[in-house]
Amino acid sequence: MTMGHEVESPRQRRRRANRDRILEAAVQVAVEDGIDGLAIARVAELADYTPGALYRYYPSKDALLTAVVERVIGELAELIREADASAAEPLGRVAAQVSAYHAFAIGDGHGFQLIAAMVGDPRVLLPEDADAAQVMGAMVRALAPLATALEAAVTAGDLEPVEAPETTAERAMLLFSAFHGALQLRKQARMAPGLIDVDRIAFQTVRLILRGWGARPEALTVLSHHGVVR
Repeated sequence: MTMGHEVESPRQRRRRANRDRILEAAVQVAVEDGIDGLAIARVAELADYTPGALYRYYPSKDALLTAVVERVIGELAELIREADASAAEPLGRVAAQVSAYHAFAIGDGHGFQLIAAMVGDPRVLLPEDADAAQVMGAMVRALAPLATALEAAVTAGDLEPVEAPETTAERAMLLFSAFHGALQLRKQARMAPGLIDVDRIAFQTVRLILRGWGARPEALTVLSHHGVVR
């Protein structure tokens, strides 16, 4: 009996390579033109396919958009995992992940805006429940290290325990949402130069939330070691 991973056939490898090629083109279009500009014809042109051939790999525009967002979230998830591994103390791990997302927002503005559109656009961008569930699942998995670090902070006595019906996963989503929302103030800051310090507001939001969860001031000093202070 053969153990290990099943070896792909040449046909399967070609199909995976074709899907990846189309997805790379779709990510490029979404980054350059935004979600509204994600046109099948434009993607097909970049990938050197006919629109009809493209549908053999992604059956709808929604399926392609789902794959694009999952790819961006996957790249973010890798940054978060690396940041989590870079610190020892639980709150240090939280701070490192927050700083990693800040760096992502600054360094990969298009990826940040893509996630912002999925999170904040009032329109239903993915009408199919299955597609929306895939994206939400990817986001929950990306935030899993944050939830784990917050749970470790509770165990270490740095944060108060979670009380039902709240969950640690909800704490992670709340912290992410608040920090992400504060970073989006950059648009308003450009219209009022010097009046809004977006980074200070964003990092102070994190500190206040952690204080609200019972973090002692002395425990929060570790945040400054990872840039979460302005």
